[in-house]
Amino acid sequence: MDLNKKLTVGLSAVLSLSLLAACSGNSGGSADSGASQAGEKKLKIRAMNILYGAAPPENGSGKKALEERYNIDYEFMPVASGEYNNKLGVTLASGDIPDTLLFPGLDQIYFNAIDNSQFIPLEKYMADSKEYPNLAKIPEDLKKILTYKGHIYGIPRLRGVPGHTIVMRKDWLDKLGLDVPTTYDELYTVLKAFKEKDPDGNGKDDTYGLAVGMSDAGLIGVNAVSSGMRALAGNWVEDGKGGLIPMEFTPKAKEAFSFYAKLYKEGIIAKDFAIKKDQQVEDDFLLGKAGVYGNSAYTFFTAARYEKARAVNPKFELVALPPLKNADGSQGYMKFSGYFGIFAISADAGKDEAKVKKILKILDDQIGEEGATFVRWGVEGTHHKVENGVKTLTDLGKTEGPSLYSLTNPPATSQWIYGSTDSEEIRRMKDISYKVALEGKPYLNEVEGLISKTMAEKGSDLSKFVSDGIAKIVMGQAPVDSIDKLFEDWKARGGSKVMQEYTDAWKAR
Repeated sequence: MDLNKKLTVGLSAVLSLSLLAACSGNSGGSADSGASQAGEKKLKIRAMNILYGAAPPENGSGKKALEERYNIDYEFMPVASGEYNNKLGVTLASGDIPDTLLFPGLDQIYFNAIDNSQFIPLEKYMADSKEYPNLAKIPEDLKKILTYKGHIYGIPRLRGVPGHTIVMRKDWLDKLGLDVPTTYDELYTVLKAFKEKDPDGNGKDDTYGLAVGMSDAGLIGVNAVSSGMRALAGNWVEDGKGGLIPMEFTPKAKEAFSFYAKLYKEGIIAKDFAIKKDQQVEDDFLLGKAGVYGNSAYTFFTAARYEKARAVNPKFELVALPPLKNADGSQGYMKFSGYFGIFAISADAGKDEAKVKKILKILDDQIGEEGATFVRWGVEGTHHKVENGVKTLTDLGKTEGPSLYSLTNPPATSQWIYGSTDSEEIRRMKDISYKVALEGKPYLNEVEGLISKTMAEKGSDLSKFVSDGIAKIVMGQAPVDSIDKLFEDWKARGGSKVMQEYTDAWKAR
């Protein structure tokens, strides 16, 4: 439990709560949950959600199982992840808004919708521990982030707080007789050895230390490295003067950029890093070109990635690093806020109290252990089978099980960080990564849940401006101290207004 105490929620307690007293005791069956009472009117619920992967059949057996469980006529509206933001904007503009939909984040689209009275406040329901025992366990810190003008307009899709962990090739460490680094100086030594001492044993000078790329938002592949240095671009911290400042302009950031510039100069990162994108950076690590990947969390560990890496080197083995100690003794990765998107209920649906309560019952059910187990595995004999006490999905369960039609799921703790096909090795790595991500003194991005209209309007241009400046520093085309001028130019381009807007909103919260 120490692992999650910083979350204050007791997220694991959320999972341990059983649903409502009337719930079926058979988590593998399709009986109605306690959200449905005898004689209750069947309601039609329209829900729009992000689709990852192939779309399930429109009227698949998993959808029907959910309709039985909740006593609803369910219109599920999945939208491919790459098209979701555009579809969300079109839907809000059309006025034909589903009863509930997912906002991927607290952004300008979300705040505009709230300001236009398109969704209803939900805090009074969330406080009702008798009717919604799982929603009532949502962390107070998270409720604070979600509060806008005194109200909470969405139910968070809960996620775990652990975020960044540096991942390293353990087989390379072992081959070179190196220990797992505990400081940034030791990390440099390991990275240099990965470049110079032929860790893959092929007799060629074809490896480097750290997998790095570049985007308009900044360096790719180094989030965990930078966050441990308190220098993660795109995130904000207190400036010590009663306000907020972007991390890339703090004194700590100069140390980080000096570190990356040194790696570049010595060939420890690829000379063409500035043209590498996300998948290229990941492949550099998986395919044996680089020994360290710094953009990962427990979600990095998947069977597909292991298979890809071991097709190149069957000895591929990983270790997840606790946060490294800085020269000043500080230690800790940035942590996540505990959610990824929120479900809002439309103003039209809000006119029907029974419909509001039904939607909230569904969300409450799906973050509780019994409901989440049902959603994950579906109906025994149809969506999963049990052999020697172990559940496995059937082919039907994989293509049209309830999880493909669900709204939400539990926060990532305990068994809920595991995929249904995870091997024991992957489970072990997720456990370790999840644990070490919260060692030391983890910290939050201070602007989470805050809005700056100027950032919404100019953020992309401002980020690219800073990214270009950082690339020049890393490649030695500009001195590290040029970050000071970069900061002044950034402020002149609109950054000063962004800082003021974020600081005002932060103080108000």
